[in-house]
Amino acid sequence: MNIDEYRVLWNEIIRFVDVFRRNPSIEILQKEPTYDNNVSNAFYAGVVGKLATEFNLVPPKWIFYKKYFLDNPVFLGGYTGAYNVFLLKDTPLDFKARNIFIGSNTFDRT
Repeated sequence: MNIDEYRVLWNEIIRFVDVFRRNPSIEILQKEPTYDNNVSNAFYAGVVGKLATEFNLVPPKWIFYKKYFLDNPVFLGGYTGAYNVFLLKDTPLDFKARNIFIGSNTFDRT
């Protein structure tokens, strides 16, 4: 995923998170992603899992399908080196299980 693709994905995901948090509904989480790459689809599944956990909702079954888990680790945000070691520890479980590493405060909107 190149930086432009990452920015587009990030903007879509942030809008999705904001819409959901304003009106939490399990129905919003039911739709599977349709991105054209595995990283984006896995990231979206992680977001849905995190939101379901955050709002004490039963996550949709589709987020547990094998296709939403990556074989190789991906550190989103373009970070490298020592910061990646921090992300290995700090990443929320919904993403870590998918081999996607982000900061635990990635979706904080304060």
